[in-house]
Amino acid sequence: MQYLDLVIVIAAWFALVGVVYVLKALGIKVPVRVYYGLFIMLRDEELVREVIAPLGDILRRVPAWLIMALTIGLFSLSMFIIVPIPLTIMSINMYGLPSMLYLMIRNLVLMIIATTHRLNPIETVERGFTPLAPLIPGVTISLYTFIYVIVAIGLGILLHELAHGAVASRFGVRIKSGGAFALLFLAFGGFVEIDEEELRGKGLAVRLAVYSSGVFMNIVLAYIAIALVELALLSPALTRDLLGTTVIYVVNSTDTVFKTGYVITAVNGHAIASIYSLISALSSANSSNVVLTIYDPVNRTMLNEVLSTKNLTMTMLGYSALYLSPWGIVVENRSFYDLMFWIYTLNLTLALLNAFPAYPLDGGQFLESLLSKVIIDRELRGRVMIALSVVLWSLIGLTLYYTLITGLYKLI
Repeated sequence: MQYLDLVIVIAAWFALVGVVYVLKALGIKVPVRVYYGLFIMLRDEELVREVIAPLGDILRRVPAWLIMALTIGLFSLSMFIIVPIPLTIMSINMYGLPSMLYLMIRNLVLMIIATTHRLNPIETVERGFTPLAPLIPGVTISLYTFIYVIVAIGLGILLHELAHGAVASRFGVRIKSGGAFALLFLAFGGFVEIDEEELRGKGLAVRLAVYSSGVFMNIVLAYIAIALVELALLSPALTRDLLGTTVIYVVNSTDTVFKTGYVITAVNGHAIASIYSLISALSSANSSNVVLTIYDPVNRTMLNEVLSTKNLTMTMLGYSALYLSPWGIVVENRSFYDLMFWIYTLNLTLALLNAFPAYPLDGGQFLESLLSKVIIDRELRGRVMIALSVVLWSLIGLTLYYTLITGLYKLI
């Protein structure tokens, strides 16, 4: 039954395709085209007039130099050095992730070392290898998690493309149309069709700002997700209702203070957002006992329980559940945190990927524009970019291959 979730997703897809065909057969106008039953594309010119153009008008109130400095600056940093996003939402005291370009080059070196020195996959990860795996329901993630993924990636792609269109419109570049597409609910995308000839006629800074704006928006969305979690932690009521970790399984209900449905909201008075912060709080406890603040949603009461951490072990069960022994309980993240986690994670991923300097990504367009000042011949520049793109995509392909054949995708 491992692939049941994947079967459900594909069945839902063909049910949606069937509805589209029925509506078209009934003569109802639907702005959607279906290709071979597998690919759906929505294209709408009204999106330009009703959404993108007004956003461009709003941006005209912002100084051009400020838009360029923010978008190009963040993009350049994300492409070559580090994506400037804190990892606090996962209770990791670090700021930023290295660029995708750096990660893939490091992965190549580590895969060579792993092969020549016969390292096992875990040892390779310990040395800094970054696994990559596609999000496939029933295979790499559950159907339940996939619902969050659809919402998060849909939001991220939509606003990414709207940012491209709004900045282009701000600088007077014509937008032809906009839309979205999907393949079997497994791959998603959005697009804003910009008049490329008009864009090429603009100055280098304008072109770079347009290409940079999508990644800028993804970084902003990741910060918003972090901010919403941090704001909820400031309020005991919001922490109680939105955050904390829910007890979903109790090994021996007659010999414990825990009951299914209880929510751990704090450890030694420090608010808990997720299983990640619970792990951090329990790991850093300075004594053999901890005080857990527990919310009983049935009676709407708060409990304080003193428990021993002697011989306490914590085992991750997927990305959102945690088994605590000898307490004998399994806790998981709450829905609000899971949604913020995936909005954060997938927008960080979109920023990392789109800043990668390879065609057809934004990073490839950005780098090609920079090269236009060095390689004047457009045809030669194109050949250089294609060759570079093949090499860089090969690095991603090798990372995916190593992640899958070694089973490292199970750690993601």
